[in-house]
Amino acid sequence: MGNERLARALTRIEDAAARLDRAAAPAAAPAGDKAEAALAAEIDALRAAHSSEIEDRDRTIAKLRADLDDIGKLKDEEIARLRAELAERPAGLPASGIDEAEYKALQQRCERLESATKSALSGLDTLIATAEAQNHG
Repeated sequence: MGNERLARALTRIEDAAARLDRAAAPAAAPAGDKAEAALAAEIDALRAAHSSEIEDRDRTIAKLRADLDDIGKLKDEEIARLRAELAERPAGLPASGIDEAEYKALQQRCERLESATKSALSGLDTLIATAEAQNHG
């Protein structure tokens, strides 16, 4: 969403720069003061739009980082809860804790949670890296 707007703003800036180059070319007809003022105003507007898009992208990156932190905290809390659940021993069960089927079910649930979390974090890392590369590229 932000990248599309940024791309459009950059395209408009490049188009305006190309028009300025054509206007400055010796073979081109000299541009009047009104045309130059209009181009300057358009360039200023495009610069403002570009700056706004950069700020929007930076806010998006900050939000993604906050979301990444929240996901990490939730993952850690859920893993701790599952480990505590595994460690609890219902009355009447042998010293091993819980029966084998329940243990395997909890272990699979924990593994699925870890896998899903790693996948989500990897995706967020990719998005952040892409956005930072565009910001600094």
